[in-house]
Amino acid sequence: MPTQTEIAYNRKLQQIVKLVRADIDAELVPAIKQSVPEYVADSWSDVIAAVLERLVARWTSPFARKQARDIAGSFVSDASTRAMRQSVGIDLYGGNDQLVDYLKAAADQNAALITSIPAQYLEQVSNIVTGNMRAGMRPSYIEQTLVKQFGITSRRAKLIATDQFGKIQGEINKIRQVNSGIRYFRWVTAHDERVRPSHVAVAKRDVGYGPGVFRWDDLPIVDGVPTFCGQPVRCRCVAVPVTQAQVERNRKAAKK
Repeated sequence: MPTQTEIAYNRKLQQIVKLVRADIDAELVPAIKQSVPEYVADSWSDVIAAVLERLVARWTSPFARKQARDIAGSFVSDASTRAMRQSVGIDLYGGNDQLVDYLKAAADQNAALITSIPAQYLEQVSNIVTGNMRAGMRPSYIEQTLVKQFGITSRRAKLIATDQFGKIQGEINKIRQVNSGIRYFRWVTAHDERVRPSHVAVAKRDVGYGPGVFRWDDLPIVDGVPTFCGQPVRCRCVAVPVTQAQVERNRKAAKK
């Protein structure tokens, strides 16, 4: 189930998508309808281009970028706090310098992702509108296509929220464990039908430390690349710390 942090982040991203759509409906769609008689003459292009430029300028303005940074900073702070509270048995104050650097990088990356949502949305809208108007398509058809693009953008925003939450959880977990001297972890899946088959397989794989147990400095190969829990897109698996003593017990049990 999604956490409150993930839900809140997705809600804010969805609000951005809806606001961009509101601007499109209020400014671009009427311009398309008013240009219908002149499709053939191409005299509509300057009008449509001006509206699109205005929308792009609005959603890439310093104010919009500041909003993105604020949303990203709040999300990363909430997600990291949740991750650190779940680090049972781990020194929550070790490796602060590395964590500070990581959190700043995560906030910067999320701010860029947030800014990309309206930018990519409006780029696709521009392609839809200009391409279909040049082809002489009716405004009703263009509106239907814009509705589909809204859905695509909304789903992308949700993917960003889900993926980034999982990545932050996984990456902070890794930093905390490694900085606390923990050398091994156990790959634990979410135990439901959405878990990738490759992740189910790695959770059962035994490379000599016990089923699903691996070293942080020798990550398992998953889908062709060295991977840790939470790193792949939408991965909900968790790396549970494993002590050296437990690894030794696993080895003895395997010999028996």
